[in-house]
Amino acid sequence: MPVLYMERSALEGLTEADIKKIIEENEGSIKYQRLEGYYVGDHDILRYTKKDKAVPNNRLVNNMPRYITDTAVGYFLGKPVAYSSQDDAFLQALQDIFDYNDEQDENTELAKTASIDGSCFEMLYMDEDAMIRFVKVAPGNCIMFYETGYTTPMAALRFIYSRDRRGNPIKKVEFWTSTECWHFVSYNGGPLELTDIVEHYWQDVPFVEYINNEERLGDFEGVITLVDAYNRAQSNTANFFQYNDEAILKVLKMGDVKPQDIRDMKEAGAILLEDGGDIQWLIKEVADAPLENYKKRLRDDMHLFSNVPNLNDENFGGNLSGVAVSYKLWGLEQVCAIKERKFKRALQRRIELITTMLNIQGGHYDYRDIDIQFRRNRPQNLLESAQIVTTLSGELSRESRLQLLPTVENVQDELQKLEEEKKADMGDFGGYDALAHALQQAQAPEQAQQLPPAQQQGVADA
Repeated sequence: MPVLYMERSALEGLTEADIKKIIEENEGSIKYQRLEGYYVGDHDILRYTKKDKAVPNNRLVNNMPRYITDTAVGYFLGKPVAYSSQDDAFLQALQDIFDYNDEQDENTELAKTASIDGSCFEMLYMDEDAMIRFVKVAPGNCIMFYETGYTTPMAALRFIYSRDRRGNPIKKVEFWTSTECWHFVSYNGGPLELTDIVEHYWQDVPFVEYINNEERLGDFEGVITLVDAYNRAQSNTANFFQYNDEAILKVLKMGDVKPQDIRDMKEAGAILLEDGGDIQWLIKEVADAPLENYKKRLRDDMHLFSNVPNLNDENFGGNLSGVAVSYKLWGLEQVCAIKERKFKRALQRRIELITTMLNIQGGHYDYRDIDIQFRRNRPQNLLESAQIVTTLSGELSRESRLQLLPTVENVQDELQKLEEEKKADMGDFGGYDALAHALQQAQAPEQAQQLPPAQQQGVADA
């Protein structure tokens, strides 16, 4: 259970015994172990056994869960989140913290874990160099407390599991509120003991929850039964072929034939049949067409209900137009639209916590000054995009047209480069400053006409 809802008055009245009881009742989750297992290929089919040990028992894994998560996350965050602000100093300070924490990789891992488990957490802390850090916390190792009807956390429980030098298990639990942190520890399976209560300076609960959707469901959680059915179908297909490859030889009406005779005939490559005798292979008939249709339906349903398209589909390739690509990615786009809204709210809370600490250190920033932009990592038809931009040259500004090009990540940088190239080209024909001076001189008579008569004579003499 990654979240608990209660009234604020109930949280403020929690005692040490109450917290220990909450830990005992909510620690661990089989759900996350199973989902994470399916992502790495640990499916139920691997534990399937047959009563008859003599028959083939192939256990093939179709790792559709990994395909679904990697495709959805790559489409959603394959291009880094872009931040902008009118406050350049604030944006630079924030970017320095992001670079120090390798924020792009952290965002990808948060989105991947949320795609698998339905949600995950992030903890902010200060390292030994007094630098702001943030790190992912798995959903099975954290519980967030919310007030009923609100989305701002009131407290958080964090579980840390380790071992000592002798291999004995150590469990540490931290209970964070907006002002302090309670530290519990258990050695070698013993009872939890409260060891310390310390204050912190975040002025809030230094945790952020990243949710995949409001129901906290993973992207492939709803198609696991289809994955299991497909695994069984593929495994049974392999069993059929293996059984027929190792088929039993059936000898009819040849009562005097002994096992050694059969071995001799196999070695010689010839068989002598007596009158009325026959030899056949005992094989299973495989209805190939219905079986392949069944597996195709399962594959199609997995793509349909996960909203992740089959990128290997022959109808998906080719030089498709932007409209055609958009239609094929329509379902995935709707999933990512929900992801974006939830992820953006979490990023805003991360920035709010960082801003609070920066202001404690002497800054005067407002987290609302940071604008967050997501960009889809979708396949593009560059020729079509270039033609559209060229067609709109007389209707839109250069900045607006550059925003339409998928290869341009920072429009302002691109505009600055264009201006620098223009200056360099002018310099090749006598210098940009000389051209600017000539233009100024050409405008001098017009400016002189607007001056009083006494000053017009001075301009003419110049």
